[in-house]
Amino acid sequence: MISSGRDLREIDFKSSGCLNIGRFQAFDYFGDGSFYLLDSPGHAVGHLCGLARTTVNPSTFVLLGGDVCHYAGIFRPSKHSPLPCSIEPHPFDATRETFCPGHAFEELQKSRGRKSDDSLFDMTFGLDIPLANETKTKLEELDCHEDVFVIVAHDSTVRDGVPHFPESLNAWKENGWGQGLKWAFLRDLAPYWKTEGLV
Repeated sequence: MISSGRDLREIDFKSSGCLNIGRFQAFDYFGDGSFYLLDSPGHAVGHLCGLARTTVNPSTFVLLGGDVCHYAGIFRPSKHSPLPCSIEPHPFDATRETFCPGHAFEELQKSRGRKSDDSLFDMTFGLDIPLANETKTKLEELDCHEDVFVIVAHDSTVRDGVPHFPESLNAWKENGWGQGLKWAFLRDLAPYWKTEGLV
């Protein structure tokens, strides 16, 4: 039920007022380039992501992914953002001299019949998995940009690594949060790597 006195505007991503950001269809919510809604179907009917401008000159953005993916390892690594040769900060500081997460990840992926630039996990949860995978591919294309900090709803590494409301994320790039947390999900593989005697 809609309360009286409120305007209801349904977004039509195919209308003339919409644009593309990467391969996402987008709607400039305030009309000033400060916040965009991104059409990101698959997980649920009408699922949307938000893209908030955090700075200008240079322009930086936080992509609020919601439930587009439930884990960073579903869209990382990718052919657009392969695992780097060196990760800073190192996900396992105590073993930084003896443990290379990139090499260990390549070996893990090879043992699972996956390429090193395949994501750690596949999309397995959502209303329309093929459509969710299409959306995930669009997300991977934005995730590789150093001026876009992608945050998905269930990413505990980001939850524990940035300040919370009412604090601001506007200086995320200056503070190194985007790059510093991008590969932090590799910590979740510690139990496996311990069984392999690597950490």
